[in-house]
Amino acid sequence: MINKRIAAFSMLFIALIGIGGCSKKGDVKPPPSGGDGLEQVDELVYRYMSQQGVPGATLAVSRDGKLVYAQAYGFADSESGERMKTDTRSRISSISKSITAVAIMKLMEEGKLDLDDHVFGDDGILGNDFGSQRPYRQYVTDLTIKHCLSHHVGGWGNASNDPTMMRDDLDAQQLLSYIIDYVPLSNPPGTSYAYSNVGFMILGRVIEKITQKTYEQYVQDEILGPVGITGMEIGGNTLEERKPGESRYHSAGAYTRNFSRRDANGGWVATATDLVRLFVHVDGVATVPDLLEGTTIQTMTTPPFDYQRYALGFNIDGSTWSHGGSFPGSRSHWIRTGSGVCAAIMVNGDASDLQSLLENIISAPVEWPNENLF
Repeated sequence: MINKRIAAFSMLFIALIGIGGCSKKGDVKPPPSGGDGLEQVDELVYRYMSQQGVPGATLAVSRDGKLVYAQAYGFADSESGERMKTDTRSRISSISKSITAVAIMKLMEEGKLDLDDHVFGDDGILGNDFGSQRPYRQYVTDLTIKHCLSHHVGGWGNASNDPTMMRDDLDAQQLLSYIIDYVPLSNPPGTSYAYSNVGFMILGRVIEKITQKTYEQYVQDEILGPVGITGMEIGGNTLEERKPGESRYHSAGAYTRNFSRRDANGGWVATATDLVRLFVHVDGVATVPDLLEGTTIQTMTTPPFDYQRYALGFNIDGSTWSHGGSFPGSRSHWIRTGSGVCAAIMVNGDASDLQSLLENIISAPVEWPNENLF
């Protein structure tokens, strides 16, 4: 029944947008919902795609640790007509920060670091490995793991002139040294919130220093592999470097920047199902075994400073945890609620307010299937 319903919606969507591109806003009008309510979910997604002008989307929803819905919509590549599939991978961008946070918290559990450990300088985890100026610029040696996880770095923020968007010719290690040398911190770490890609780029290097593995390899071995995720990897920069089964991104700027060096702060490609599979294993709910101890998850999801909407790699709104991701040509969002729902959605075009779409999906009056699709 689900496949027939999706086929009907898909044919309508194709008829309205055509093989070569996206519809104009407001064009897609799926038929009224009914039955188990899943039609409403599909209608919400197709309407969003039409209004936002994105070719394709993937969605996964779990309840009480069981994957109850996984669906694909539209096109993975609107130029070739390749359809989106549930196992199509897409860039998740800043959702990578939640993954990096889980990795850091695991190392903390193992006694290999402390959240108050300094990062740079003689007593820091990274010592004097990065940057050429000695002594370091003001505030650099004050920076701790906790500051990086909570976006209380003291500068290097995204509000304007994000330092991670400088010098596409440099890899992550080279860029970090460049930032330390040429971009000063403006405030003492821990005193103010400013969303920072640099902080999580630093954490990737911390993981590498402690584990003696690449960031990607450590996460694959110790975070993803143990929960059965085998298809996640760091994405490439160009269309030619697109990974097998990866969506095409429909934006002029999608393949013009150094994406792969974003690794720990925004470089993963994954399926929506991959994301849900991971996050049900760090949701603090006993329905499936968690990767981390309960006290560790509580620390990870408790804001450590005065800004109460971001903890350690997770946005916090009461019992709801979430994170979004954005890069030219792609948007992503995942959410976990206190009622046992975990969901993720991704689109392969430039769009806005994906969080509201996901919230509308999980709050729709739906009778979710009982089978576990994991």
